Amino acid sequence: MAEMIKRKLLYGAGALGVIAAVFVLTMGLTFGKIGGSKKDVKLGAAAPPITHLSASVQELSDAFISVAKAVTPAVVQIQVTSTPKAVNVPNDQNSPNNMFKFFFGPDFPFHNFNMPQGKPQPEQALGSGVIVSPDGYIITNNHVVQGADHDGIKVTLLDRRTFHAKLIGRDPTTDVAVIKIDGSDLPYVALGNSDSVHVGEWVVAVGNPFGLDYTVTQGIISALGRNINIIRNKYGIEDFIQTDAVINPGNSGGPLVDLRGRVVGINTAIATNTGSYEGYGFAIPIDIAKHVATDLIEHGKVLRPYIGVAITDIDQTMAKAIGLKAAGGVLVQSVESNSPAEKGGIKSGDVILKFDGTRVNHANELQALVASKAPGDKATVEIFRDGKTEDKTVTLEERSGSSFASVSGSESGGSANLSSLGLSVQDADKATLGNYDAKYGVVVTGVQPASEAFNRGIQQGDLITSVDSKPVKSTDDLEKIVDAHKPGDALLFRVKTKDKVSEYLALEIPQK
Repeated sequence: MAEMIKRKLLYGAGALGVIAAVFVLTMGLTFGKIGGSKKDVKLGAAAPPITHLSASVQELSDAFISVAKAVTPAVVQIQVTSTPKAVNVPNDQNSPNNMFKFFFGPDFPFHNFNMPQGKPQPEQALGSGVIVSPDGYIITNNHVVQGADHDGIKVTLLDRRTFHAKLIGRDPTTDVAVIKIDGSDLPYVALGNSDSVHVGEWVVAVGNPFGLDYTVTQGIISALGRNINIIRNKYGIEDFIQTDAVINPGNSGGPLVDLRGRVVGINTAIATNTGSYEGYGFAIPIDIAKHVATDLIEHGKVLRPYIGVAITDIDQTMAKAIGLKAAGGVLVQSVESNSPAEKGGIKSGDVILKFDGTRVNHANELQALVASKAPGDKATVEIFRDGKTEDKTVTLEERSGSSFASVSGSESGGSANLSSLGLSVQDADKATLGNYDAKYGVVVTGVQPASEAFNRGIQQGDLITSVDSKPVKSTDDLEKIVDAHKPGDALLFRVKTKDKVSEYLALEIPQK
């Protein structure tokens, strides 16, 4: 039986061998016939469907190709390693942070669980940067390198060379950072002038989105001077270039380039509901990035100039209340004591129309213009005051920072209800006025939702000190001033917040 089984297996193997031989011979003959054929295989049409390409279209295509070739070698991939703090899981039954006690109550048998203490695990993130000097200085975003471990910044070039980078400095107020690699004769970019870019201009973004190395996208500049409130810093400066060139996570720190190959911005953020591209990207103007980078390289910190004013945008209602023919400029809410603005003769209530010859229509525009200067620089400020324009000269100084103390007050005395504005007020006693550092005023005790006062920003606890430059020393004063105006008139309120910050707010008396 065993021999029979063995023989059958051998026969089977032999049969397979014969079949294989026949198959190989057959396929050989078949392929031999194909290979020996003299027929030419033709795939695709002999000519393109479009035989004439517009010279302007070809030039545009060539321009994108040229920009990509010129800039991409200077764009780097940045890999950042950071180690978060250890997370300890308390096992003590009496600890207020005991997780089992918190979620399951004091009777949970926590003693059956010996939870290990959490060990910090390194984390890695990817971003982009651009080389701006042949010896290896690189501009990127602060948020790309923030929190990096020592020797935790790795840079990879287009030619696959890798370097460990040194952090030169970071500036959270502009989200700019500078790192450096040791090298010579490195590829680097030309820096343009972001003040000369225009809405509608073609631009190219280069970076490493989603870890896809050296991706090039194109679009146009779709807006200038955008403030999107992403820099969580008291002195944050946002004056972004908006573009529809595709920018995704990983593009941060890469360049935004015009068609002459000049960097006009550093890609920083996207507006998105999904976490990826939806058509709106934002870049730091290169003028700001260059100024910050130069300070970080030369001084190890940013020499931030300041003018010493609190400012706000002006809308149509505010313009009417101030006496401007149209909305424009920025309103000076307050002036810091002994600041460059005060020394230069600027007062609260002034409207700044131009800064060093450049028209200003938004608060962030003035911030960016001041940030582009250096301490010690002189600037001409055109203001509107009492129906006339005049020039003031200010000498910028280095900012040391300031803060306001939070206080709470009490109200007393007479009261009034200005129903047309949705506002109720009460006289303030000496103690309350002292809390606001004010000599007179009335305290806002209530603001009706959706009223004119509510919509214009007056809040409960504000102190109203004047209306239309007339002092408000009592609720009677306020009522008389308001009653002297008709529906449609705009009134300029001067108020102080609980933080002792003075500001102007414009309210329009609603039509009945």
